Amino acid sequence: MKTFINYALTPVLCAAMVILAVVAFAKQQEIDTLQHKLALAEQTATARKGMVEEARIIQRAMLTRPVRTVTVTAYNPTTEQCDSDPLITASMRKVRAGTIAVSRDLFDQGWVFGRKVRIEGLGIFEINDLMNKRFTQRIDIFMWDEGQAKQFGKRNIKAALLEI
Repeated sequence: MKTFINYALTPVLCAAMVILAVVAFAKQQEIDTLQHKLALAEQTATARKGMVEEARIIQRAMLTRPVRTVTVTAYNPTTEQCDSDPLITASMRKVRAGTIAVSRDLFDQGWVFGRKVRIEGLGIFEINDLMNKRFTQRIDIFMWDEGQAKQFGKRNIKAALLEI
């Protein structure tokens, strides 16, 4: 029996161990390959996530671009053009020269109270008021004199949201 174990069973067991070692090596190589593919997939996902975020930032920048052509009009402190208290703006400040009202679409895009706007050929103004919801892409310049406001009329002018 000892001879049988030495000459028959031992080589079979050695062969089985060699086969198991080869299988284990092949499985380890497969695991290494899958880990490498996973790392590449994670890097690709991270890069794509960055690209999506960058695209969103660009889209927001396109929507909130600081220079645009808008319709510019003028308004006076009257209840017909404002609300019941025409001397107080939507930002709760008193009206004054240099005040502008912006349409709500501009307001929603970052043209908010306190920000400065340069209107081409007219100067720098501060956003302190909001216009009626029916207006879009529009700025209203506050003027004390009604005749001056009527004379100003309605113009399409470039306006820039300033970072000051």
